[in-house]
Amino acid sequence: MAKYTEVKTTGPVEWAKVFETTRDMDGYEGSYVECQGAYTINQILDKEQYEKLKAAGTMKKPNQKRLLDGELMVKFERKHLVTTKDGRVIEQAGGAPKVVDSDGQKWDIDINGDIGNGSLAEVTNLITTFQGGDGKTYSRTSLIGVKILEHVPIPERDEEAA
Repeated sequence: MAKYTEVKTTGPVEWAKVFETTRDMDGYEGSYVECQGAYTINQILDKEQYEKLKAAGTMKKPNQKRLLDGELMVKFERKHLVTTKDGRVIEQAGGAPKVVDSDGQKWDIDINGDIGNGSLAEVTNLITTFQGGDGKTYSRTSLIGVKILEHVPIPERDEEAA
């Protein structure tokens, strides 16, 4: 039987691709092509926030290069389309995460703008812990929500400089 744990971490975010229009369609070496893209966000965590994730059972590890620089940065993701082995779509497991502002109001990218690097956010993940066919315990960490606490807009590009 699977165990579900929701965990919230707070910290600055980078490279937020959490909307239908901004999701990563390819991924590393095409890893997101089959699932029609994925919603991804990098979050910089302090030790306390990272310990919350580990205590909930995540198998996520910090980015090794950033760790060498003394920073705990974890990439969270959510596939756009999730299917079973026999091809059935699991609606509740895929699609865009819920993105809200500090008051809990739905984030509108057209009004609020895109989420720039350095924005402070509370990121919610669902950690599913289960036993594999080999008898070992595994976990899946899935991005389900982003609450923007302090928004840093993406700077306007100067078209003439391009």
